[in-house]
Amino acid sequence: MTVKARRKLIKQQKKLMQERKAWEQMQTNFSYDEDFYKFCELKINLLNEEAEKMRYVLEMGCCE
Repeated sequence: MTVKARRKLIKQQKKLMQERKAWEQMQTNFSYDEDFYKFCELKINLLNEEAEKMRYVLEMGCCE
């Protein structure tokens, strides 16, 4: 993995984690709406999976 590719992936990962934080905040703010709460939970789980894939690639030092 090149340095440029690694930096790009780290930048994408940070952006993803910011999005995750926003969904967590919305989940807290609208916890009274059960359907929206579940939707937020689904989005958070999907973002977690994507972040985990990025962490794996960064740790292994190679592309998928």
